[in-house]
Amino acid sequence: MSEERRGVYPFCGSCTASSVAWRVNDPAGATGIGRRFYGHTDICENCGSSVRTLYTTFLWIPFAKAGRFRIIPTGGRTYVARKVIDTPIVAVPGEPASAIDAHPELERDPSYRQAESYWEAKEPGQALPFYQAALALRESVLEADDPATLRVRLRVAQGMLATGNYGRSIAWFELVTPQLARVFGAQHELTRSANEGVTGARLMVGGPRSEASLLTDIVAVDTSNLATYDPQLMRDRAALGRALLAGGEITPALEALTASVVDATAALGADHPDTLVYRAALGEACEVGAARTRKRDLPAVEAAQRLLSDEGAPTDK
Repeated sequence: MSEERRGVYPFCGSCTASSVAWRVNDPAGATGIGRRFYGHTDICENCGSSVRTLYTTFLWIPFAKAGRFRIIPTGGRTYVARKVIDTPIVAVPGEPASAIDAHPELERDPSYRQAESYWEAKEPGQALPFYQAALALRESVLEADDPATLRVRLRVAQGMLATGNYGRSIAWFELVTPQLARVFGAQHELTRSANEGVTGARLMVGGPRSEASLLTDIVAVDTSNLATYDPQLMRDRAALGRALLAGGEITPALEALTASVVDATAALGADHPDTLVYRAALGEACEVGAARTRKRDLPAVEAAQRLLSDEGAPTDK
């Protein structure tokens, strides 16, 4: 018997086994109050279904996760869906251990405990400042890519998204997603959540040009209010560079990404996890710029390539 026939048509057997029947309700209506799907991951080769995340929305702004669902479009705006059976995140063989064990005060951190309480109560606006305080404490004693640090970084990004701060949530997601993929793996629940988060933020913003415009304004505010080496400025400027690149503006993209690499190298060091993310983004931008071979972009491409190959490059460990 085929996988398809062992499943609940049109879902295949394996997708049926990892999900449960679900009755569609509470779609986001004309008022923007209801629920809406974001993201598009884990496409099944057998039945073509994909996993999307359902959020409760208010004025079309997602603020609370309502679950993950396997979706198969059936034409127009209609679809069939099954709710994915989510299993708790637990330590698995090979999952990295956090250095938090050497710092038990972090688990007792009142800011973190308060943040978790608000988050569980679906109050992201209340939780966000406490997560930010907890993150500052973690980063003062742990590495930026320590598993315990990354979990709170992800919560900060999600909190930004849930409170409608889309530009800065994109910047956070773009920084933390490659770090989560490297530390936990590309298929880990945390990495998938980050990918879904940035997809949702981009859907709300409306495309690379709108994203670049939003981030240009954010970076202008950062530049006026923050110190040169402030991590927020570096994050937001790097996100601006990626948005400009997606919109085909090669030279401005390279300039923004170069500024983040230079500042991060000076402030954090060439081997810092954040610096490595910015360098990787600049390298990708160089490849795009070189492939397009537009004469006006070549000076910026060559300057960025020299920066990536100079003596400030990260050392082998």
